[in-house]
Amino acid sequence: MVSQKEVIPVRIKFSKTGDLMYISHLDLARTMQRIMLRAGIDIWYSEGFNPQPKIVFAFPLSIGIESECELMDIRINSPMSHEEIKERLSQSFPADMKVLDVYTPEIKLKNIAYIDYTVSLSSHLISEKTGKEIEELFKKECKIIKKSKNGDREVDVTQGVKLVEAEGEAGSVKIHAILCADNDRYLNPELFIEAIKEKLGILTLGGVDEHYSIMRNKMLGQDLKEFR
Repeated sequence: MVSQKEVIPVRIKFSKTGDLMYISHLDLARTMQRIMLRAGIDIWYSEGFNPQPKIVFAFPLSIGIESECELMDIRINSPMSHEEIKERLSQSFPADMKVLDVYTPEIKLKNIAYIDYTVSLSSHLISEKTGKEIEELFKKECKIIKKSKNGDREVDVTQGVKLVEAEGEAGSVKIHAILCADNDRYLNPELFIEAIKEKLGILTLGGVDEHYSIMRNKMLGQDLKEFR
């Protein structure tokens, strides 16, 4: 058996869009295991009574969110060029999933500091001034109740917001947001939207014209440069 010291680390960047935004992270992980087998990639398995393939994802997506920057780390037992790995995965990936890059990781996934998102909101309650209102909302304290399995608690959403730029028109607004991803200040984009909904009252999800979408654009390092 190949020892852990001999395995080769590989990072895979891929997109997950369209209908695939509705599959859970658990389903994605299972799908990736099957894809690796089908692609003939000699992935490293853990040792023990129940060996598991070593696949690590950065910040698993919530259901309903699309992404152009998913990162997945694997370890392989046998040398294989990045180009060949990309080609094999491209032939095995389902529709709405695309391999964007394959490379040797430079730093650990835990060092991702920020995530860049595009959020689009649609509602008859949105006007041209809504974009400015959203930008102003996160320039000061913005406390809402965060619900979790461990109970509800009040949080200041602003602490997890690095940048917000928004442009509105009658019926819709598009938001560029950079949200914190470190352990202490991580902000889920759904909670970001919840703050806008609660504080500005522009998205009640009570009408047929009300909708929001979230696209994850980039993972960023502490220097706000694209994470690799």
